[in-house]
Amino acid sequence: MAVSTGSSLVLSSLLALLLFAGMQTYSRQLASSEWLTILGGFLGSVLFIFSLTAFNNLEHVVFGKGFQAKIFPEITLCLLLSLFASALIHRVCVTTCLIFSLLGLYYLNRLSAAMYQMGPPAPLITKAPKKKKN
Repeated sequence: MAVSTGSSLVLSSLLALLLFAGMQTYSRQLASSEWLTILGGFLGSVLFIFSLTAFNNLEHVVFGKGFQAKIFPEITLCLLLSLFASALIHRVCVTTCLIFSLLGLYYLNRLSAAMYQMGPPAPLITKAPKKKKN
């Protein structure tokens, strides 16, 4: 069930804030073993998706429906934010966060293209005019 842009802005902002707070609260536990550092990087990539959603919804509210997220500044800013949050836990979390975030961005782009992009227009076939024989 889809929600409105304003509701999505509030929900994704709250989820990003709660996830960041949870990552900082349990940073010692997330840095204690190999598997938990990978989990910390995955949580950082989820933070990236939530912050990108919130940032893009804010732009839709401010600039209108036609505005799209671009690599710079939206995606870069949200990626740096999630990498910084992961770096506060462990340095391996940064690497896994980058890998998971790029993978998530790829699939998010594929999903968006399937939902919102139209196929290329059909080519117009025109017959060449016949030349008169003299």
